[in-house]
Amino acid sequence: MPFTSRTLRITLYALLILAGVVVSAGLAVRQARLHAVEDDAARASAQLSLYANTLHTLIERYRALPAVLALDPELRAALNGPINAQSQDALNRKLERINGAAQSSTLELLDRHGLAIGASNWRLPSSYVGHNYGFRPYFLQTIATGVGRFYAVGVTSGIPGYFLSNAVTGDHGEFLGAMVVKLEFPDLEHEWAQGDDLLLVSDAKGIVFIANQQGWRYRELRPISTQDRAELLATRQYDKQPLSPLPRRELRTFNENSHLTRVDGPDGTADYLWQSLPLPGENWTLHLLRKPQVASEDTRNAALAAAGTWLTLVFLGLFLYQRWRLAR
Repeated sequence: MPFTSRTLRITLYALLILAGVVVSAGLAVRQARLHAVEDDAARASAQLSLYANTLHTLIERYRALPAVLALDPELRAALNGPINAQSQDALNRKLERINGAAQSSTLELLDRHGLAIGASNWRLPSSYVGHNYGFRPYFLQTIATGVGRFYAVGVTSGIPGYFLSNAVTGDHGEFLGAMVVKLEFPDLEHEWAQGDDLLLVSDAKGIVFIANQQGWRYRELRPISTQDRAELLATRQYDKQPLSPLPRRELRTFNENSHLTRVDGPDGTADYLWQSLPLPGENWTLHLLRKPQVASEDTRNAALAAAGTWLTLVFLGLFLYQRWRLAR
């Protein structure tokens, strides 16, 4: 039977109603996902603060240690005069005992030229004793200001860590050398790896040096300037570690430190909720990356509710239209 104009109109109305259902459901799903991502970003921000507090507490536990040891009369005496094999052995053993009691990674004593005259790891093939670290920024900072800090890969051990130093001075305030404690973070990275979040710590140059998942360490979050590359070469901060870029693109901004970001990571391209938290005390930034999770039940309910609302409005409109026609 050929279609009449009435049949065509009914078919057209039905298609328009169906299209409205699809569009309204799609918009509702999109909005539901957006709200879910925003809520997840807020939760991630709170979680990030907890991670930052863990790192801060660990560092603060050892920050005063170099200053306290710098007052030790035996360490000052070792820097005040010539050191022989016997006095050096006693110094090494003392630093070894203190390091064991403090549960720090390594302790070392540098003379006024940056030469390590004693270290807690003196028994190891990677002992610091006899090596000169006068080129390291933490030593130069200690000469200039009395204290220093610097995260770097050990040029002797090859093990990365955070170096905290304090000046050792003589009776008249003259610079004799530096007491240095090195902190390593394998336990912290292991603890962070137990969760589902990806955690990164980057330095002032935007280089990731701590990561709780393989393949993310020593990534460049932004292009490195020629001056910064020259500085990295001079200080040997990431000695022998190849740096590679981490391409990323912001898809949506929630606030200055919260974004939905598409990242070309070691496991392929993926979208992450990227939360950042500056750590001004160390001049670092802590990052939390979390893949957006939207419950299928929530999106389905949103789609059904939107579709139901659309159909309700359509049928209400048809009912009112029919009443108006009857009234005429």
